[in-house]
Amino acid sequence: MTCNCITMPPPATLAKGDSIAEAIVKLQQYALPALPVVDAKGHFLGIFGHREVIGLVLPRAARAGDALQDLSFVGDTVDELRKRLGSVLTEQVGRYMAPHRTVRPETSLVEALLLLYRGDAVLAVCDPAGILVGFATAADAANCLKGDA
Repeated sequence: MTCNCITMPPPATLAKGDSIAEAIVKLQQYALPALPVVDAKGHFLGIFGHREVIGLVLPRAARAGDALQDLSFVGDTVDELRKRLGSVLTEQVGRYMAPHRTVRPETSLVEALLLLYRGDAVLAVCDPAGILVGFATAADAANCLKGDA
């Protein structure tokens, strides 16, 4: 069995030129952890989601790797974090999107489930030319596997 059984058409996509504000609205509208970023021909370019939004408000030192794990000394308030996010809302998604692995429609279901289990929030399903053909989340997988039981 292939991952096609848990793959859905993406409810929405983002373009590199979309603003961070537009992306946040779409993420909220579709209640997804991330959305695929595609070019005008549908080629998959990366992912932009809640993880990237959170990264935009963290101090740069915290995003520099695993060197700084204890941030208890940082006293940023919610208002300061909102201000930091507000300063990038007009910037383009393409600047902050994350590279992301893809799977093919013929990828085995178990392999796709393992990727979701290991922490991929979403799976981008692409044809051999790199065109996005579908999207899978852990929720899609759980719903598919649950069936009518």
